[in-house]
Amino acid sequence: MENVNISKNSLVKIVSGIIITCVIAAALIGIGLLFKVIEYSDILGNVLLSLLTVFIAGLFLLNSINAITVGNKLGIFAAFMIVVSALLFFVLIWANQYLGTFGEVFSYIIVSVSMLSVLLNLIVSNYIALGKSLIFIQIILYLCFAYVELAVSLAIFGNTLLTDLWQVLVTAIIVILTLFIVLKVKQKNIAQKAAVTVGEKGDYVTITKTEYENLKAEIERLRELTKTAPVEPAPVNSDKE
Repeated sequence: MENVNISKNSLVKIVSGIIITCVIAAALIGIGLLFKVIEYSDILGNVLLSLLTVFIAGLFLLNSINAITVGNKLGIFAAFMIVVSALLFFVLIWANQYLGTFGEVFSYIIVSVSMLSVLLNLIVSNYIALGKSLIFIQIILYLCFAYVELAVSLAIFGNTLLTDLWQVLVTAIIVILTLFIVLKVKQKNIAQKAAVTVGEKGDYVTITKTEYENLKAEIERLRELTKTAPVEPAPVNSDKE
């Protein structure tokens, strides 16, 4: 359990550090452009797009860290797809001019893969945080997201059958945003209820209920080991007076 927590904390620090670095770099570039310290160019535009790609991918990876540390295979696959999507975006950003006519199809593929990875990431993160709580709302959210993803994927390949029903599409997007907020609030409530505060003489620390139960189990196990441990006889002084 301790090793898992250490691994989780390390992953959070690494991904958070990457996100913060991208934000700071983009801010410095923006300030430089604003005060005309640097001039805009295609290469600089590619750098900004690359920073944006890493930033967005990092945010979704933060959602996947719980799945990775608990060994959820679907969560690991979702995180892998997010990384692959980011790498494909890098190829599109920096090598688009060399892709020729395949570039347009390649961009469509990237959008489809990225949306699928986001859907998987959403499902896994909700499952780990909520379990079967509000399962009906979760299913509605996933179905609406899948509908929007299918509509966008068909549209970029020239089929506007679902996007022509724009009222349905907009309704699905509104439902997604609404249910997403509802589930996030529910996750927050569950996390607060699961927290247990322990301490002595005014020094308190907040841990999760699971960690608290694990500590209690370890203490009980140590007590049992102490009770059943053989008592060694006291050493006898063999020196004669």
